[in-house]
Amino acid sequence: MYKILIVEDEELERTSMKIFLEENLLDVEIVGEAKSGFEAVEMIDSKDINLMLVDINIPGMDGMEVIKYARKKLPKAVIIITTAYDDFNIAHRAIKLKVDDFLLKPIRKEVLLESVKSFASRLGEGRQTGKSNKLLSKFEMELKKCSYKASIDILREYIDQLYLEEHDVNIISKRLQEVAKAVVRISEELGITDTNELVVQMEKLKIKYLLYNNKHDAYNEIIKMVDILFDKMNIKGKLSEGGMKAVIDYIERNLKKGISLEDVANHVNISTYYLSKIFKKEMGVNFITYVTDRKMDLAKEMLVNTDIPVLNIALDLAYNEANYFSKAFKKKTGLTPSEYREKYRNRKEEENETV
Repeated sequence: MYKILIVEDEELERTSMKIFLEENLLDVEIVGEAKSGFEAVEMIDSKDINLMLVDINIPGMDGMEVIKYARKKLPKAVIIITTAYDDFNIAHRAIKLKVDDFLLKPIRKEVLLESVKSFASRLGEGRQTGKSNKLLSKFEMELKKCSYKASIDILREYIDQLYLEEHDVNIISKRLQEVAKAVVRISEELGITDTNELVVQMEKLKIKYLLYNNKHDAYNEIIKMVDILFDKMNIKGKLSEGGMKAVIDYIERNLKKGISLEDVANHVNISTYYLSKIFKKEMGVNFITYVTDRKMDLAKEMLVNTDIPVLNIALDLAYNEANYFSKAFKKKTGLTPSEYREKYRNRKEEENETV
């Protein structure tokens, strides 16, 4: 857990930092706010602190003296300097005092968050949640690169890992809200000014406690936010710029809408003949086979992890007739949807019992 002392004489900056950290970190407690060096020393003596954000230019004892004192009293604490002065002497003194990071004002929010989160393992989040934290960082990175397929693949991996690490519904809720906040924050970084729809979806996520018992539903709720983000960006793919990435991303976003080769060709501004030709060359399978295989992957996941009836799964994947879906599914897997559900759900339950 983050137990943070903020040492900052500017009230607006201090309050802004406190609110931002509380909203964007899962396990955080702002244990103190000091507006002078003397107040900071008192809190170092009396509070349980494992991370300090220290402004250098503060009244009374300056920030460096506070850090020097803290290093004696709290040798294992993470100390991050915040300063408006890009000065070599300050940096040199900070190194001598074993300061962990050096943030130059005005501090961008994402830089502050990245700095604090980078010390998670040292502060005890470590081994249990380390893997999911790394996956969350990868998810954010792919979102910033506007890579839909990579984003949702990593998101699924993150949620699988989260449900392995955590069994408390309240902690899962907070972790999912952290993902939702990241989507909103990244949308703003990408220049999306109208984030109301994203914020509404994030608020819905907060109140849907029951869904946290089912990772499939949790995944779908976050996916809704990712879809909104990509719709807002209104990316019109160009094959010459994005290669097959633009094609695959568009297919993934529209798998449940009965997408056709013509739809994709229009999206990337080339002929269906040319797209068909290069798709087979690049992917090793033709367009229809790829789309069918991806739909079957989604169907398998829903059959094992939900109680959604086969008819509804078929409709959800844009199959108008359940019989046609069942035939396609059996052709790919050798089992009917019901047989597949029974076989692999039983196997999953046996595996859970042995864990």
